[in-house]
Amino acid sequence: MKGGGCKEEFEGWEKCVEGAEKAGDDVVERCYEATAALHRCMEAHAEYYEPILRAERTMAADLEAAAKASDAASPAPPPPTEEGAAGEKKAEVPEKQDVTA
Repeated sequence: MKGGGCKEEFEGWEKCVEGAEKAGDDVVERCYEATAALHRCMEAHAEYYEPILRAERTMAADLEAAAKASDAASPAPPPPTEEGAAGEKKAEVPEKQDVTA
């Protein structure tokens, strides 16, 4: 990565990831901008980074296919019942009885 035209972007991304990991932060959230800058640079220098970009596209397609297969294999959730739309049971309240007799 450091040999292509995106050396600076890669080093910035790498520092961001290391800092996030040391701080215990979410790497994806903290390094979103650095990741986007690196990806834009790689696209701009696609002739050099094509093997990496191709691998990313393949991995994304594989993940999407796996997610679709998982969705297709999962049974549909049951329809809402008298328990309520969110699935929580309603409290059963006994009928009031007139005890004034």
